[in-house]
Amino acid sequence: MSQVSVDEPKTSNRVRFELELEFVQALANPYYLHSLAQQGILNQPAFVNYLQYLLYWKEKEYARFVQCVSLNRHPVDLSS
Repeated sequence: MSQVSVDEPKTSNRVRFELELEFVQALANPYYLHSLAQQGILNQPAFVNYLQYLLYWKEKEYARFVQCVSLNRHPVDLSS
């Protein structure tokens, strides 16, 4: 039973990592961004905060997992 409790945080962290990676890569899709903009999601403070949180993907240790090259080439300015 203790093995299950040890594996749960690992599994939870892996799932979170994969979900956030998939979302970061989805943001490279202009059609997806357009859809978010049309729904007004890009202007929501909670969404902007989440994007700021995701900036850790720009760090070398995480950026190596991002498959979309354009995300690594173009800086993102969320300060405006």
